[in-house]
Amino acid sequence: MRISDNMIAASLIVRLQKASARLFRLQEKVASGLAFSLPSQDPPAAMRAAALRSGVSELSRYRANCDVAAARLHLTESALANIADSLREAYSAALGMTPFDEAGNNALADRIHQIAASIAAEANAASEGRYLFSGHQTLTQPLTPNPDGVPPYAYQGDRGDIVVQLGRDVPLVTNIDAAEVLNMDGEIDPDRDDALETLRKAEAVLRSGDMDALANVLSAIQWHVDRTVALRGQVGARLQHVDLAKQRLEDGVRTLQSLLSETQDTDITRVLIDLKAQEVAYQAAAAAASALHRASLLEYL
Repeated sequence: MRISDNMIAASLIVRLQKASARLFRLQEKVASGLAFSLPSQDPPAAMRAAALRSGVSELSRYRANCDVAAARLHLTESALANIADSLREAYSAALGMTPFDEAGNNALADRIHQIAASIAAEANAASEGRYLFSGHQTLTQPLTPNPDGVPPYAYQGDRGDIVVQLGRDVPLVTNIDAAEVLNMDGEIDPDRDDALETLRKAEAVLRSGDMDALANVLSAIQWHVDRTVALRGQVGARLQHVDLAKQRLEDGVRTLQSLLSETQDTDITRVLIDLKAQEVAYQAAAAAASALHRASLLEYL
């Protein structure tokens, strides 16, 4: 069967189109750095890449949660440190009480009054408009002055835990409420006064010069110091947990990103070699088509 020029031309056109498509695809790989741009180009690899990207996204969200948890816990730890220091100062002030020195004792009582106000301010600490020690009621100020005066402050928050997920099955409580910190309303020990009521009584003892009541006041203040220090230790342990979780998450993200790179990134060296070979093949096909066109024109003339 005789092969006509039209058949040869049609075959060359098909070959040119295929060569052009392969050349374009290789150029696209070099430009994008990706082994495939459409799932249809490599369905198995596309499925693996999608799963890996999902994993990276999930771990990145948990890593962001670690930052949120760490920020809140650092602020809480700082406030607890200040409260513990203030209680120690109040203990020292009460310990300085002496008989027959009314002016000196009143000065110490004034100092304890100021310390109580500073502790209340720490308990009302907020970050970005949200209170640290109100439980779930983060928009509600935890402590407000009690109109009756005894105890001096009332707790307005709740006992809710603010939980942050550091992993699928890794919840972490990131808050401590003021009721727990200061034993408000006897939440921790019903037989003991809250810290601010304890300081109010210490102030009254100093003003009255009642040396017999001093020992009980000092014991009560020390109990609150120990409680606050213990809570600060708990917060420190949670911060360590967050740091370890964040490190594991960062390692996981790096591992998944490496696998994702292996799955979807192109081998530039190999692609450049293939691109050069494809350019040669395309040029050869184009030259053959050009030669056929010239021959057909001569026959026509």
